[in-house]
Amino acid sequence: MEKYTEQLENIKYEISPEDDNYTEELLSVAKSFRDFDETLDTFIINKGFIGDILNIDEKVEFIKDKFQKADILPLPRNIKKWFTEKKRIEKRKIAFQFCFAFKLDLKESEEFFRTVCLQRGFDCHYIEEAIYYYAISNELSYAETIDLLEKAPSDIKGKVDFNDEVLFTESIIKEINRFKSKEELIQFFNNNLEQFGYNNATAYKYIMKIWNEIKKSKGLAEREKALLFPNLINNGDKTESKKRSVWDIYLQILGLYDFDYDNSPLFVLDTDRTLKPILKNNDLLHPLAEDSFPDRQGLEAILRGEHKSNELVRKTIILLVFYEYWTKRLLKNNVKVYCADDDDNERCYAEINRYLIDAGYPTLYAGNPYDWIFLFAMQDEYPMETFRYFMRELYIIKEDELRASSDSVACTQKTI
Repeated sequence: MEKYTEQLENIKYEISPEDDNYTEELLSVAKSFRDFDETLDTFIINKGFIGDILNIDEKVEFIKDKFQKADILPLPRNIKKWFTEKKRIEKRKIAFQFCFAFKLDLKESEEFFRTVCLQRGFDCHYIEEAIYYYAISNELSYAETIDLLEKAPSDIKGKVDFNDEVLFTESIIKEINRFKSKEELIQFFNNNLEQFGYNNATAYKYIMKIWNEIKKSKGLAEREKALLFPNLINNGDKTESKKRSVWDIYLQILGLYDFDYDNSPLFVLDTDRTLKPILKNNDLLHPLAEDSFPDRQGLEAILRGEHKSNELVRKTIILLVFYEYWTKRLLKNNVKVYCADDDDNERCYAEINRYLIDAGYPTLYAGNPYDWIFLFAMQDEYPMETFRYFMRELYIIKEDELRASSDSVACTQKTI
């Protein structure tokens, strides 16, 4: 795993938007990420597999044996498909069973989720996962864990209401860490049941805070727009007279809000205010990066406190923190393009990881295709421009298709 990660870390230093073969380089990167079966191969080798790594049946039996010895029954049904069809572990319950089967401690479990499953670790706003956290922290067997799950109350998925008192993830973990008995844990759940069932309370708080800094009057987006596009302001841009939409600001963040010399939009995006036509089946974008890529709909749902996937929430945090960090520096220096030094890049990296850790998410990892985009941008002298060049490359790959779709819509409207 270390060699694989090191290779992906090194690749990002070898590519620049100024390269003549920039698109080909990005295509190569998109193909270089491991499929799940390869990642799982590395994991089981590190955990004692000494058989033929090309023999799928041997690998399946090795995993089954670990599950059986840990009394984890019934066995997962799709073990073989992890190797033959490269299917990822979809159910988090099975991923946690892996942690018990291979006797992973808390740190190893978090790393398993981060580098093998490419998911967040323990989400302690769900009673089931809080119990897994307690059990693995205290080296309980899987049978003891099941007993705890049966005794615990059920939580109900709900909406985060920040008008009421919210018990954030960090506070829940602190409480769990101090318990000396299983009975204390169960009592804690019973006494605080209303605090379980929703997730991402800390993450939502951060996203709302950063988004307010971005979209408010005289906020980051408005000030950056005035700096980058003074001609729009001077010519009476219509958006200046009204509150800008989430979609409008979102395009600006991504670098798809840009104009020609005559102030006409450079990017045709008649896509019902969604990026999906750009992202879907885009050869430059790995499917795992496309999955839950931050979008207008997801952000608006988060701002309303509605339940969204861990993957979308984590990716949204990364995008917004990245934008906030570099835009503040651009505005402070009053330049259209900010040139970063090594300390700048390291601070941005640390800032994103701080938010992720506080919200209970895994830190940036070069083996995660989405994370790699930002790690790649942060190593460049011009991080924001490098990120936006990448997004524009995604658009260019799909440009003919998007323009054809736009022309088709226009023809239909004329006919009507």
